[in-house]
Amino acid sequence: MNPLSFRSPAASVRREGRPSFSVVTSRGLRAGLGVVCAVAVVVGGGAVSASAAPVSPVVGKVSPVGVSLREVQKAQVAQAQAVASAEAVATGEPVVVDVLTSPTQLTSALPDGTMQLEVSTVPVRVEQGETWVPVDTSLVPVGEWWEPAASAAPVRFSPGGSDQLAQVQTASGEWVTETWPYGVLPAPTVDGDTATYAEVLPGVDLKMVATTTGQASIYVVKTEKAAQSTKLDDLHVVIDGADLTKTSTGAVEAEAADGSGIVAGQPLWWDSSDGATYREPGEETPSPVTHDVEADRIAMDVGASVAKEEKRTGDDVTYPIYVDPDWAVGVNGSWYTDAAYPNQSYLNASASDVLRMGRYEQFRGNIFFEFRIASLAGKDIVAAQLAATQIKWASCPNSPVQVRTYGPQMWGFTWNQQNHSAWGPVLDTQNPGYCNGPAVAVGWNVTMGVRDKIGAVDIQLGLAPQDENVVSRRHFSRAATLYVTYNTRPDVPVNPVFTSPSRQCGTAAAPAMLGQKDVTVQVTQTDPDGGNVDTNFHLMKASNLNAAIQDRPSGVLAQGTRSVTFTNLTDGETYAWRAWGSDHRMDSAGPSSWCYFTVDTTKPAVPTVTAAPGSTYTVGQPVALSATGATDVAGYVSWITPTRLTTPAPSVPVEGTVSVASALPNCGAGVGSTVRWTCASGSTPAAMTVAPIDSLSTLWVSAYDRAGNQSAAKGFPLYPNGNDTTPAASVNVDAGHAWQLSSMTTPLPETIPDSNPWIGANGIDLLIPETSSRTSTDLPDPPLESPVLSTAGGTAFEVSTMTAPVNAMNSFTFSVWLKGGYNGLNGASQKIVMQGGGMTGSIQLQVTPAGVYAFCVGDYNVTSASTDRASNCATGSSMSHQWQLVTGVWDAVNQQLRLHVGNAMNPVAVNGHVVGAGDRSATGPLVFGPAPMTGRWEGLFTNPVMVPGVIDHIQLERLAAFELPFSD
Repeated sequence: MNPLSFRSPAASVRREGRPSFSVVTSRGLRAGLGVVCAVAVVVGGGAVSASAAPVSPVVGKVSPVGVSLREVQKAQVAQAQAVASAEAVATGEPVVVDVLTSPTQLTSALPDGTMQLEVSTVPVRVEQGETWVPVDTSLVPVGEWWEPAASAAPVRFSPGGSDQLAQVQTASGEWVTETWPYGVLPAPTVDGDTATYAEVLPGVDLKMVATTTGQASIYVVKTEKAAQSTKLDDLHVVIDGADLTKTSTGAVEAEAADGSGIVAGQPLWWDSSDGATYREPGEETPSPVTHDVEADRIAMDVGASVAKEEKRTGDDVTYPIYVDPDWAVGVNGSWYTDAAYPNQSYLNASASDVLRMGRYEQFRGNIFFEFRIASLAGKDIVAAQLAATQIKWASCPNSPVQVRTYGPQMWGFTWNQQNHSAWGPVLDTQNPGYCNGPAVAVGWNVTMGVRDKIGAVDIQLGLAPQDENVVSRRHFSRAATLYVTYNTRPDVPVNPVFTSPSRQCGTAAAPAMLGQKDVTVQVTQTDPDGGNVDTNFHLMKASNLNAAIQDRPSGVLAQGTRSVTFTNLTDGETYAWRAWGSDHRMDSAGPSSWCYFTVDTTKPAVPTVTAAPGSTYTVGQPVALSATGATDVAGYVSWITPTRLTTPAPSVPVEGTVSVASALPNCGAGVGSTVRWTCASGSTPAAMTVAPIDSLSTLWVSAYDRAGNQSAAKGFPLYPNGNDTTPAASVNVDAGHAWQLSSMTTPLPETIPDSNPWIGANGIDLLIPETSSRTSTDLPDPPLESPVLSTAGGTAFEVSTMTAPVNAMNSFTFSVWLKGGYNGLNGASQKIVMQGGGMTGSIQLQVTPAGVYAFCVGDYNVTSASTDRASNCATGSSMSHQWQLVTGVWDAVNQQLRLHVGNAMNPVAVNGHVVGAGDRSATGPLVFGPAPMTGRWEGLFTNPVMVPGVIDHIQLERLAAFELPFSD
């Protein structure tokens, strides 16, 4: 029987539902299946598909854990194992990990948390669609061929009526065809797995048998006359689609044009004595067939083979005789050796299921099984059993059967190649059945042998008689199974962190600082077996890492994060903790890394804030300060109020509150919505740059340490010497622009001149389009009536300037009287006024869909929903249908947008803002009610003002009184 090994460097798991087995490179084919036959013939065996995964040349030996991990990602496998393990624990029954199933391998999760690998020497299942079904080699018609109903070997047989006999598919999908050179084949008689072509030659029937590993071609030579026919001196089929070569071991390679191929072993034959049939030889071992290998055929000389055997034994053969040359999809993982035919390999894929061992007459040999165990590397072997079936105790003196490890040696070796010094120790001895009794199942404990071979790709197990001198002969089935129950060390716990408080781990040199005496810690724990797993946490004082002061098991849980709490810790003490994984059979290979921390529950003292001697104070202009705190201070939070310094200090704003239970704020971010953050390095002074926001305003600073403890606030007056009788100076806004409509009369001119008396040639006119009303009046200051402008009217023309009044990268103030909203709200923001809007950014005053004012600086598409600090809004106070003074301030020093409605210095909205990258000056005209119409605010406005700098309460009150903010 000639098993085939397939060669395809680009194989995956299966093609058209047919699993693959042996796949090697075109120059790495394993050869050597013995073929029982007295006639020279090449018989087609099934080839794996082109999508088959790289597997061992032994049938069904797939890369680790049985299925190519190129197709099933490791994460998916781990998840599948976890699900199966959880179900096994819940139900108390083994659960198959489906993604690891192959024709020869099955992996199951067991209820006790271990896993079981089941490896067979021959395929026992095949995937059809999404379901694994038992192998069924019964032939069924498929198109114009006969094919196995459920086979792991893609082969097909002729329906007769032509000279095409069979086809075998290689790993790449190429079909190798066997052509019958002696004429047209008759229609076969099909019975189960066998198609019989009667009288293909005088006195010769041909039986094509679908096997679990390929196909057997058995010539039934019915008479001596037929055996001596000249046609049987050169019995062969012609191979199309591949070239044949003979290897040094006697096997035959059939290589297709794309480099893929199949392999056949040496042909065998036997006669009908001792109850032999075409499926099974009798008591004696099958004999080799004399044969030659040519480029397109294996030519067998049946007559010479028979004559040679008759001369050797001195007996006539009993007809019919059976000649069995075979091709196989993959190589069996079971074979035997026999001293009677010392150069013959009995690794084959024929219809015969018999392996022979022990001594009888001139016959003497051993049985070998090979199993892939690469997936067991690093595992703890709990138990392992070799299960086989003794078909017959054929020669009745008793010599029990031992199982021993062997080798490793290239599988399929012959008696002469067998290294008799490669036997390992006896693992177990069994004495199954009784002489000439029925078939009986037998199992050997091979736990120690599997443990000894952990790390190897394969394990070879050999059966030998306990006493080789006793004439005792036994037959075993080729189908054997290795059952291995194993456990995997849990993975080392990773990602150690604190969850309460939320902190990262520290080191011995720089321990984390925690402001709690009860500390919750966490790691991520996984187990390669996918089952539940425990984690043991150990807490030590940093001064003595050899003595645990608290031990906390997480309990056996599903994989993932788990946490415990260490309690009643001492303030000021430095500790370290780490964790070990455990599945209660094995601990992880090591612990998590050490995680150091110090308990600190003491709040830092209030910081000291100082300014350089001689500092001056002008609203909106920078003042350099420094804050100094205790040695463990991590940072400062600060905010400014438009008030004089008061006692007691106000509470820290909610946004600036630091909690010992939460992660420390990102002091590097600098800007919050209402507060600013400054990083500190212990007691080293930290620099701050701030600006007064009014004539009397106060900077408040609170320190927090690395444990999250926070001090009370310390106030620093932003006016000279803290003397509220010497307020900060107002900023000079004489370079600004205003258009004081309230001082004009109707009709207004088409060009409104700049009202700044100091601007001179730098004045900017406000242009009124022809379509706009210039005669509108209203009562912004009852009972005084004033000219006003309107953005209403359904026209795309806008009231605007020709150039930009301010540079948006610097501090500025925009103010306007508004009476708004004739067109209502359209479910979208509406722009009241905008400067710029192109690539250099924009300044916008908007009304949100909720009818709330929003003062925005940033991109053209900025809205109140924007969260980017470089493009956002200060949003607050509802728009009314009465006149309102609306003022927006961009304070570049304090990095704040502030929105005022009316003349109050306490803003209705504040938001932190930073200048974006590049040119953000918002070059472009100032436009009221800008297009498009769908986003355009329609209403009345008057007295718009846009000046550089931050105005104070005095200047704001002047605007509220319809006065100008410029110097008198």
